[in-house]
Amino acid sequence: MADEQDSQQDGPSELLDLYRFTAVCLALGIPPHKVAGDFRFGLEGLRQSGVVPLEDLALVHARAAGEAEHPERWAAGFTAGYHSAWAAAVLRVLEARGVEFSKHLHRGLHLCSDADRLTRFLDRAVTATHEADLVAGEPSPRAPDGP
Repeated sequence: MADEQDSQQDGPSELLDLYRFTAVCLALGIPPHKVAGDFRFGLEGLRQSGVVPLEDLALVHARAAGEAEHPERWAAGFTAGYHSAWAAAVLRVLEARGVEFSKHLHRGLHLCSDADRLTRFLDRAVTATHEADLVAGEPSPRAPDGP
């Protein structure tokens, strides 16, 4: 039990570092709008590295936008838009590189609700020469648990 608590405290150390950095910047008198931008950028980095789940990131954005009454509803819209934007980014990179892809991949990416998987697809899109390079070793991009 103590080991589990220790690992939970050690796990989000990057997040604690981001909070500390933000607090120090504010204490030094850096304008809040600049600090907020750096904080959001740091959170996105932590989301991409798997430290912060997309749902938590969305709730932070909801509260920052002043959505005190229904942050979950706002966060759901943010999450859907996030997934859509990442799917579009994957397809745009493939298109710009001249990599042909099927309608199945196009549809599957836009139905994918796993931000981590979409991030892997975007990373692979930069070097993929065929659609198969993009999805190698992955279940269908439709949903987090495959077809």
